[in-house]
Amino acid sequence: MKSIGHAWVALMALERLKAPKKDGYIGRNFRSFFLGSSFNPYYKEQAERFVQFFDKHKDAFVQGAWFPDSVIADNLTGGHTFKLSRPSNEEEEKEAKVIENTTPGHLSCRRQFVDISRLKEKVCAKDKYTLPDRCEALSHAIRDMILIQRHEPKGSDIMFNDDQITLYFLMLSHYLADAHVPVHCDTRDFYTPPKIHPDMEGCWDDEIKRNYLFDTKRKVFDYGLDGAPELYHDKEEGFKSSFLYEVLDVLSKRGWNPAGSRSKFLGKGNKKVYDYVKAVCFDSYLVSTWFIPELSKAEYKKIRILKDEEYKEKLRRMSVHVLADAIDSIAMVWLLTWDSYNKLKEEADKRRKEIKG
Repeated sequence: MKSIGHAWVALMALERLKAPKKDGYIGRNFRSFFLGSSFNPYYKEQAERFVQFFDKHKDAFVQGAWFPDSVIADNLTGGHTFKLSRPSNEEEEKEAKVIENTTPGHLSCRRQFVDISRLKEKVCAKDKYTLPDRCEALSHAIRDMILIQRHEPKGSDIMFNDDQITLYFLMLSHYLADAHVPVHCDTRDFYTPPKIHPDMEGCWDDEIKRNYLFDTKRKVFDYGLDGAPELYHDKEEGFKSSFLYEVLDVLSKRGWNPAGSRSKFLGKGNKKVYDYVKAVCFDSYLVSTWFIPELSKAEYKKIRILKDEEYKEKLRRMSVHVLADAIDSIAMVWLLTWDSYNKLKEEADKRRKEIKG
């Protein structure tokens, strides 16, 4: 994704965790988009606290969510990808493995685009692609930052401030979103002609800029009274023909419950963020091979996903579910990461009592 796309999915993830409201475009048209009040009392309170914390920092979304590219730049060394491929020789056949981790049922890319017979397909993964590791590491780092902030007195030289914690949450959203981008999980080269990778991500950014008020000088979205990114007022009706409208529609028709079983919430076999992101990357690889079949080099070079009618339609369909799934993943992992401080504190307190007792 490009910078505006990363910021938009993060902002929509924040909206997803809020309670239903009537104001603004989302509230008027997609009241069931908001999940905050559907959680049990404990997670409802956690979501409210998270939203209150994060709502004060929305002008940082574009810059913060783009830091992994603009500053850290580990996209150049495999940090933003988990590239998979079919084994192409005997040696790779021996190393290839079936990815047992599965995505939860509320994510829709697998249902929409993946032939279930391929779920047991052996794939090869290179060690240099560390996207799931980055997500796991950032989630742990944020948990520890919150723990230290709440433990240390105000003014302490070693206390993390809200801006630093916000930045790490936004960086985490970047990596989570990248896991959902099909071309980030496919070893084929999508940068050289016909430039499928930049065309795909450019399409998303252009659609967002076409519909949402965005201050290009300050690099921030404009927000309505409800706090959500604001549409151009004269384009609200036209927005209904945008695939971004379909993203909101898909999300408004599904939900998830953090209080349920971990396997239902994160997916079968997924005990931590690393496992979940690995499962997402496998789905993204399968979606990528649905979108761009394996072709000869000559046929591949002819592909123009923004001009060919067949690929334009496939891109539109795929974009709806890729972006919807990315938004839900960010919202889910943000909430779990925010709450992991509480879980760690409870475990530590229990252990201290056992030692004393």
